[in-house]
Amino acid sequence: MILKRMIARIDKVGQVLRNPKLEIILLVFLPLALLLRIPNLQSKPIWYDEAFSIFLSRQPLAEIISGTAADTMPPLYYFLMHGWMFLNRQIWFLRTLNVIISLGIVTLVYVATSSWLGQSAGLWAALFTAVSPLQIYHAQELRMYALLTLALLGYIHFFMRLWGERQSISDTWTNWLGLILCGTTAMYSHNLAIFTMVVPNILLLVRRDWQFQVRLILAQFAIGLAWLPWLGFVPMQIAKIQTAFWTPQPGLLQIVQTIVTFHTNLPVPDWFLTISVFTSLLVMALVFYEVVRSARGNKMVYALLLFTLVPPSLLFIMSYLMRPLFVPRAIMLSSLTYYALMGRAVSHARNRGMALILCLLFVLPALVVLPSQYTFESFPRSPYKTAAKDLAISFVDGDMIVHDNKLSYFPMHYYQPQLPQFFLADPQGSHNDTLAPGSQSALGIFPIPDLETTVGNTRRVWFVVFERAIEEYVSTGHSDHPQLAWLHKKFSMAGLRTFNDLRVYEFIR
Repeated sequence: MILKRMIARIDKVGQVLRNPKLEIILLVFLPLALLLRIPNLQSKPIWYDEAFSIFLSRQPLAEIISGTAADTMPPLYYFLMHGWMFLNRQIWFLRTLNVIISLGIVTLVYVATSSWLGQSAGLWAALFTAVSPLQIYHAQELRMYALLTLALLGYIHFFMRLWGERQSISDTWTNWLGLILCGTTAMYSHNLAIFTMVVPNILLLVRRDWQFQVRLILAQFAIGLAWLPWLGFVPMQIAKIQTAFWTPQPGLLQIVQTIVTFHTNLPVPDWFLTISVFTSLLVMALVFYEVVRSARGNKMVYALLLFTLVPPSLLFIMSYLMRPLFVPRAIMLSSLTYYALMGRAVSHARNRGMALILCLLFVLPALVVLPSQYTFESFPRSPYKTAAKDLAISFVDGDMIVHDNKLSYFPMHYYQPQLPQFFLADPQGSHNDTLAPGSQSALGIFPIPDLETTVGNTRRVWFVVFERAIEEYVSTGHSDHPQLAWLHKKFSMAGLRTFNDLRVYEFIR
């Protein structure tokens, strides 16, 4: 009996592998996705968040736990990066971890969408995912959002298989196990995963499927048990978000920005912004029109509409009940279910002309913005590597480098760790005060309390500051940046070097 079952499974796998559409995925779309995810893996400057990931991942596992407990994220991604570093620590190699995860997303989008909406829709959805600037960006960034997206996609895939298909008992248990593992991975990747993981419950509530609702809640209880070791840290992390988090309260502007992010990502070149907004809104309107027109009671389509719209809506509502949490990267799963719906709209379009228009309006703008995305070097992703190298050449013993804040210090310290660099502490309790004392201790990196005490009798001081920081002080009525004003009073300015929007002042006593 067991032998017959194994033979049947092998035969089923063989049929799948002989599928010509799967060959397109393996031979065309995955190489295309890889090709779009490897430019500038080494030369693309890291920024504060990526430097934080690198510095924390270098620490022992116990320090990673304490560092993330004091921050706002769970530790799983840092654990993975910690292990990945044993193979190679060059920046290009570290970024390949997310590239591999992103290729897994493209593959799973095809598999999942094909099971939900048919193979043609899955093929188109995989193409849209492969060329998506949003997905490409997070495939190159040393943060946990690609891992979160893959885990949530797996969670939704296993839920939809259980809910929408009749299966044998063995297949059912396999899918429940997959749902639990993916849900646990998501919860250990990002605390905001919960806003996507409750959508199946909302779906079952709307459809009054009480029997399956009970089963799902039991599976979620198992996820909660697996997540229990981290649960004790969550109240502290929520409290930190309430006192120090930078996101604005969302409105119509943030909604439009999210729609644009799903299509061309942000920022885009100034000359292309109007085109990007127009094409993004037009494509989304056409997709929803085509999907609703042709859905005809298709419960899978309605489920995907919920997965696309509910997580952003929940984050939007919660941002008015607590500190704003509305950030597009936290709802990347919604972008994938949207690409699945777009795949169905193209594959079920009334005529080829409409299908072609939808494809071109998504693919062409996406490809237009990719070169600028690869080479973007402005706040907060300024050319730190170039600035750090320039300082290393000009620096002499006895000099001191002081950063206005941690955002420039972390990446420049990564590029030139041998230079004596310091950074000023953020105003306590401000929305910029995001580097908690526990994270500082885990990293072994601490700010200086004030400029005067640290500088002492130093003969030459290099002061690193963003243009926007100066502009923010001027806009609030100050004649100059306070630290610059003090330096001008105590020193003579010997030079100013600019690296896009990053300024490096040279002061000599």
